[in-house]
Amino acid sequence: MESNFFQRLVNIPLFQGISRDDFLSIATKIHFDFRTYQPGEVIVRTDENCNNLICIISGVINKEMRADDGSYLFRETIDKPTVIQPDRLFGLRPRYSATFLAARGTSILTIPKHEVRDILFGYVTFHINYLNLVCSAKQTWESRLWKRLPAPLEERFLHFVLARATRPAGHKELEIGMVELANELVTTRLNVSKMLNKLKQDDLIYLSRGHIVIPELQKLVIRQQNK
Repeated sequence: MESNFFQRLVNIPLFQGISRDDFLSIATKIHFDFRTYQPGEVIVRTDENCNNLICIISGVINKEMRADDGSYLFRETIDKPTVIQPDRLFGLRPRYSATFLAARGTSILTIPKHEVRDILFGYVTFHINYLNLVCSAKQTWESRLWKRLPAPLEERFLHFVLARATRPAGHKELEIGMVELANELVTTRLNVSKMLNKLKQDDLIYLSRGHIVIPELQKLVIRQQNK
């Protein structure tokens, strides 16, 4: 039982590299809350207070973010052990910026914020892992922010998606109208329609009214790199 629990814990990025001795010490001090979510169940919603560190142990989740004016929705699928927005646990505005839902049967681990602050930060490996996650997220965001908007429309579309994605791979979806997407890409509706239909013909996206599905974003990234 102990070995199984330890293995589940070290699969989470924040606990990788933790020694068994530290694990045993942590287990006696921390209140671990394990829960299971069924497909469609909400784990956290946008703008909820971030009072817990939430770790996805197994399963698949969807992350959804909506534009400030509500004009479009971006959704991505995450199928690996991860930590939900650790950068939102502290700081000026400790609230979630996205909604996270279970896409398949999902197991999560939650740890109260005060136990992260008062206990877990006392373990050097955990503390370094936490700083690496937060710093990596900030550096990635900054590097995308300062990239010049590409001239070719297909590259502009990829830039738009990457700027909103957690990682440049995997399943992504956009619920957006053609006019709104054209405004975001600084072009015409007709040009957007032609570009999307070309991607559809090349089996890189699925397209329906107001809905764009990118099954494997990495294929679009590789396509642009090879041009």
